[in-house]
Amino acid sequence: MPARFRTVLLAACLAPSLALAGCATIHREPFGEAQQAEAVIPGMPQARFWADAPGAARLMAPAYAGPQGERSMLALSGGSDNGAYGAGLLDGWTKSGTRPEFSVVTGVSTGALIAPFAFLGPDQDATLEKLFTGVSAKNIYKNRFPLVIPFSPSIADTKPLARMIETVLSDALIDRIGAEHARGRRLFVSTANLDAQRMVIWNMGAIAASKAPGRYGLFRQVLLASSAIPAFFPPVMIKAESGGRTISEMHVDGGTTAQILTLPDQAIIAGQLPSALSQLHIYMIVNNKLNGEFKLVKPRTVPIASQAISLNLRRATASTVNLSYLYAKAHNIDFNLSFIGKDYPANKKNLFDTDFMRALFAYGRGLGETGKFWAKRPPDEDE
Repeated sequence: MPARFRTVLLAACLAPSLALAGCATIHREPFGEAQQAEAVIPGMPQARFWADAPGAARLMAPAYAGPQGERSMLALSGGSDNGAYGAGLLDGWTKSGTRPEFSVVTGVSTGALIAPFAFLGPDQDATLEKLFTGVSAKNIYKNRFPLVIPFSPSIADTKPLARMIETVLSDALIDRIGAEHARGRRLFVSTANLDAQRMVIWNMGAIAASKAPGRYGLFRQVLLASSAIPAFFPPVMIKAESGGRTISEMHVDGGTTAQILTLPDQAIIAGQLPSALSQLHIYMIVNNKLNGEFKLVKPRTVPIASQAISLNLRRATASTVNLSYLYAKAHNIDFNLSFIGKDYPANKKNLFDTDFMRALFAYGRGLGETGKFWAKRPPDEDE
């Protein structure tokens, strides 16, 4: 072990107070389960609902339909910097001339960052291209000093990402989303409430359309929370009111509970189909590979843990996709699925590597331009 590293460890052991002095801490007053159950966002009663609430599917049903009564739902998955695939696919889809106006758009994690721009339409494709081809890790996060990490809520600080969200999502764009909500279109983003251990579905259009003074800030907060990878990125503390007092809820990446959202699992399992979702077309964009990917794992702690987590996330995503497919088949819903091909080279050097994201965006755009990038069923493991 290098002498300098031994010195750092010794300093951490002998002087923890020095580390505490420089770390980011979260202070909040305790509250209980009953208070959480009653908590609401001030001035925005329709801002959110639990994904496992009995009426969740009904709350997701849009009023808007196309000329023939058809409705299109776009579901965007998590995937970190792999979101470049979905952004590129949307751009190519626009160029193919077959992209519909979506009645419902849902987003999880990186999909949540794409969702508002996909919802607004093709005139936001250039913004998505800039977001996923013109940034690097420094635009997303900043690593904390190693000594303070054990006493901090995360390994990295996401102030750069918060600034970027504020820059690209202006008040005027959020107002446009509110106007589309008034037309009957719906935009949903999910987070995980760590205290309650439940998925929260945020009605972003209702937030944007409200007259509450904090609507713009909350809109951006939710997007930041939906991509807050637990432990790596800090949780986002969202203020709510319960029993006349303010409580501070802890929200993290929606992918903690599910990597993609069509309808809540409970609604799918129960076989519910709101009448407003008749003549539905579901388009699922998975910003990841769905098939297993062979990789010889080194017999070391970090590679083993990394590969195991990757396997867990991939299988969870595949299970959600399969469940959605079976539900669609049972209800005569048009099902469409797109994902990163198994043979696409995994040449990423670091998280949010700019060259990797540019190549993946171009790959997605190329597929989108063909107009033939949708699978009608989930892939077999060997496909």
